[in-house]
Amino acid sequence: MSRQSSGFASGLALVGLVGVLVAALGTAAWWTADNLAQGRAVSEGRIVADMAETVGRWASQYGGVHARTQGAAAALPGSFLTRNVYAGGDGDAALLNGAKAEQRQGEREAMARIETYYWKNPALIQREVADVLMATNSQAQYRMTARTVLNRNNAPNPFEIEALDALQKAFQEHGAEAMAKATPLGGSHVGLKASPNEYWKIQGGQLLYARAVIAQKSCLRCHDTPENAPDFLRTNQQFNGGGGFGYKVGQPVGVISVKLPVQTGLQAASQSVPTAAWAALGVAALAGLGVVGLAFKRRQGAMATAD
Repeated sequence: MSRQSSGFASGLALVGLVGVLVAALGTAAWWTADNLAQGRAVSEGRIVADMAETVGRWASQYGGVHARTQGAAAALPGSFLTRNVYAGGDGDAALLNGAKAEQRQGEREAMARIETYYWKNPALIQREVADVLMATNSQAQYRMTARTVLNRNNAPNPFEIEALDALQKAFQEHGAEAMAKATPLGGSHVGLKASPNEYWKIQGGQLLYARAVIAQKSCLRCHDTPENAPDFLRTNQQFNGGGGFGYKVGQPVGVISVKLPVQTGLQAASQSVPTAAWAALGVAALAGLGVVGLAFKRRQGAMATAD
């Protein structure tokens, strides 16, 4: 083999080595950015689940919340469990019980002063907050669901059934004490992971995240047995889902299900690395190529002189 051919082969080998190194660095950077994006999405999913739990705890400390309206013609404040109507005062109550013809104006004024209180339990309040998020087209959405539900609209989808199965298995393996802790075991680049109290996967560019809902004593007021359930649950057409009973304190009974978009590795890298840093990397890459080219030319020149 001639010196020229040998030098050309050496140059190609050097360029190939540099190409392999660049490809390896690029792959490592993409993998790191992809995992960064996934980790960020899971953290955001946990924040949304934390918010849902906080809303539930806030409402639970009051035994639920009453929404107030005034006037007989006021619009209903969404879904509710019970309704209590009160006259504005004793005079209004007497007037409304039987007004004379000449008291019609007073009766209309009394009707306008009627106050109505609609009771919403913690789970219903959590669901209404979720409905508000959905109505505002928020990127992060959540819902509450269980294997069996009172309201058919809350029935679990395929991912949520998958999460319920995984979390039930985790409960059997780790016990109630571990399920009650909010310490995650970490994630997996392949997209899914079950820990004692959470489960997630990346699918179709979205994070699907679920956190176990552990039954509390307050839950049994509505979810103990059908026989012990309040009358408004047995008679209200809204709560005819055929399930939602049999809860046991300390056991997982449902999930907070969160859905939000996940950035690609390139998007995460572009947002995490400043423009100046990208420019510096570009300059460094060009400088490296220049050094390789210069070394190759010098080698070729030296070989030509030797010939």
